[in-house]
Amino acid sequence: MKTNLIKYGLLIFSCLLFSCKKFLDINPSTTIVNPSTIKDFEEMLNSQQLAECNFFYADLTSDNSFIDDTTRINSYKNAYLWEKDIWLPSDNDQPYNDVYERILQLNIVLDKLPTIKLNNSEDEGRRRVILAQAKIHRAWFYFQLANFYGTDYTSGTSASSLAVPLILVPGQVERPKRATVKEVYDQIILDLKDAIATKELPAMGVDIIHPGLAAAHVLLARTYLYMGDYDNALKEAENGLAIKKELLNYKDVKSYPVTLLEQAKNPEVMLAKVGIDEDYYRYFGGFIRGDYELLESFGWNDKRKELAFPNYSNLFLGREGKMTFNYSIGVPEAMFIKAECLARKGQVDAALAQLNEIRANRLSGTDNLSSNVNDILPLVFSEKRKEFIFHGGIRLFDLKRMNRDPKLAKTLKRVQRDQWSGEIEKELAELVPNSPRYLMQIAPRIIQNNPAIIPNPR
Repeated sequence: MKTNLIKYGLLIFSCLLFSCKKFLDINPSTTIVNPSTIKDFEEMLNSQQLAECNFFYADLTSDNSFIDDTTRINSYKNAYLWEKDIWLPSDNDQPYNDVYERILQLNIVLDKLPTIKLNNSEDEGRRRVILAQAKIHRAWFYFQLANFYGTDYTSGTSASSLAVPLILVPGQVERPKRATVKEVYDQIILDLKDAIATKELPAMGVDIIHPGLAAAHVLLARTYLYMGDYDNALKEAENGLAIKKELLNYKDVKSYPVTLLEQAKNPEVMLAKVGIDEDYYRYFGGFIRGDYELLESFGWNDKRKELAFPNYSNLFLGREGKMTFNYSIGVPEAMFIKAECLARKGQVDAALAQLNEIRANRLSGTDNLSSNVNDILPLVFSEKRKEFIFHGGIRLFDLKRMNRDPKLAKTLKRVQRDQWSGEIEKELAELVPNSPRYLMQIAPRIIQNNPAIIPNPR
């Protein structure tokens, strides 16, 4: 797997660097390269940066996380406690800025690659693959942004609720407004359908950072699922599983797979994405902790807890002196999408079969879920929560959807616990269903640079 770390810019757009810094508050690389050959553009997609971003704040605001020291005032603490103001005026919004930097790189590919001259038909096929893969990556990034900063699609206000600026060309110089949730989802679907329709796109990429058809189908299934389009979500999940369906048996591994190198050996992965956070150490001096309720939901023989929270602790594992998180698209997500869709169609046994197949590869013994379940949806979400621990906001995005259903809605609480007994000492904060504070605050610095961006209500 190539890990070319060069960030590409576009030489002919001299206004690009200015416009992106001023209006999006991102800083493109100072290494300016003018890609002009198929090989140049292939190298752009070889960048390890396209597999890396940071949505730790999305996991920090979900019910999976626990901070045992909330006395230090900073954006991590503010996000964890769902404060009105998360960012200081000078703060850098890393999730927002890093992702738009990567979208800029993809927009350069999608804008300029179609204009270059080719030598033969083989190069034309390579060009179509590169364009398809760039669209899959861009779709993934916009899905993350839309669900982190915007409302859930199923709220019924997708055509009017604001998501994020939808930037599709690298030389955009006007002040970008926030697109609606529907507009962003429409673009995600368009990109993914275009990629899937590319006959040259392989079933699987050459490595885990290059997406193929399998990743495109499952990401499209995820998109339809969060729209509430369960028929199409089921269809696309099955399309992905028809290409790749192998699960990793956690009884055969000694570490929770999070890094790119670990994911490269994981047969489940269709497209690898990782989150890396180092700044948290400066403020809280260690790894993020798992919420008590989450940890108690695991059975005694569940290898996911044993590997993710080693040595019988509530500390999430780290790698190489920093926190690393697995954001990948793979077989387990396709199976959970299929399970939820089947459950919503009343096919309880078929849905349970998906859950039990996953559990068979996660538990140290046989412990099948029973079929005599009155309402299987809470069970699907409970199992999914345990599977995707700190997975780039998947749990937070699910909570937004769950809040629309009175049977699934949940009031989140932050509490202070005794250091030794774990007993609750006092309640610190509460987040009620459908609260506007489920939406991430857009940093004041971004709005100051571009007043066209309307802030989220807090």
